[in-house]
Amino acid sequence: MGKHAGSKKFGRPDYFNFGKYAAGGIGFSMTNQIVMVYLTFFCTDIFGISSLTVAGLMLVTKGIDAITDPIMGFLADQTRTKQGRYRPYLIYGAPVLGALVYLLFSAPELSSTMKVVFIYVVYILYSLAFTVVGVPFTSLVPVLAKDSTERTMVVSWKNVMIQVGRFFITTFALPLVEVFGGGATGWGRFGALVGVLITLCFWCVAWGLKPYDTIDLKIERPKVNLLKETQLITKNKPLLMLMSAFGTDMIANSALLAVNMYYFKYVLGRVDLVPITSVALTVTGVLSNLAIPFLTKKVGKKRLYWYGSLFSIVPLAVLLLKPVVPSAALIVLITLFGLISTVPSALAWAMLPDCVDYAEYVTGVKGNGVVSSTFSFMNKFCGAIGAFLASYLLGIFGFAANQEQTQTVLFIIVVLRFGIPILGYIASLLSMHFYELTDERNMEIRHALDERAQL
Repeated sequence: MGKHAGSKKFGRPDYFNFGKYAAGGIGFSMTNQIVMVYLTFFCTDIFGISSLTVAGLMLVTKGIDAITDPIMGFLADQTRTKQGRYRPYLIYGAPVLGALVYLLFSAPELSSTMKVVFIYVVYILYSLAFTVVGVPFTSLVPVLAKDSTERTMVVSWKNVMIQVGRFFITTFALPLVEVFGGGATGWGRFGALVGVLITLCFWCVAWGLKPYDTIDLKIERPKVNLLKETQLITKNKPLLMLMSAFGTDMIANSALLAVNMYYFKYVLGRVDLVPITSVALTVTGVLSNLAIPFLTKKVGKKRLYWYGSLFSIVPLAVLLLKPVVPSAALIVLITLFGLISTVPSALAWAMLPDCVDYAEYVTGVKGNGVVSSTFSFMNKFCGAIGAFLASYLLGIFGFAANQEQTQTVLFIIVVLRFGIPILGYIASLLSMHFYELTDERNMEIRHALDERAQL
């Protein structure tokens, strides 16, 4: 696509602007976590919608994402404005996304039928807005950093900020909901606060990427070759394997998160432990992300991802066999899981830019947006599958909000919280076995692309 975004050369890593991009991780995480962790619980226990309705909601929206995510990636790659290729979507899309997050948790007084209509409409619009903002955001990593090591650093910084956003949502959501009035009122005000913070975070990214996301409008727009654009995915085996590995991880984690509140509320009867375990997960997540750049130098991204998925199974297996344990033991096991499982979750985003380079190397087309949007769709689709499984199984086995649950329902909660994630990580191990890009191969591809650019 010619010399455009990211054409500006820097002798040393620009840590200040790396930090601005990383701040977007807070907004990205808050957008994602408030839905993954609390939406199912909010819909059933606060808004009064059945878990089966929520399950249907997850599937319908991801069917829409199957169409809109690739389209958004294509549009982002083709965009040419004075504000850049990707930044306009952050500047104008972020406030819309923030407003929709507020509406998603606003819980207006409606009839039962209109509640379902409302949540469907708002969630579909939320999903579209998240695509408009999220795809350009993830597409900016190859623009900001050309070197594989720098990309790992950028993504690690971003993932540290993702842990900050996750910490805020999982630790302060319930206390702030109570401070803001509790119930539907508290959730609506908390959603408004999150919406404002999301907007500011993505605006920070747009500010920091201004020197990088530049386009010379005098250069003629290259012709679009749809076959070549499609080959960015179909001829990209590393991307397909990475999507498969990360997708199964996402099924595991979304099922886990969807029933997390139910596990603490109905199985343990200890909702008070949610903020404590959230703090533990955040601290371990930050430590893991800080360690990833050093660990990848020692063992490589592929092997580190594989080992991270393998050892994530251990604490899950312990709690699957014995779901009710003393509080101290529970916190230790959840902390251990957070320390290990963060590694593959974070590494996937550091490996994605390498798949972008591979696609350009094989096809001759630079398609940050197309590759990133395809990966983003797989992320959201598999997340929806995990959430759907949770909501659907709870519904058919007789879950009833705010009541004492049957032994069957409690068993299903435990299986969803620990058993399904184990299966997801096992599938991830198999996919990563066939991932071909080693760090040495990535360097060879990057050097070849740099040589092409000089011709």
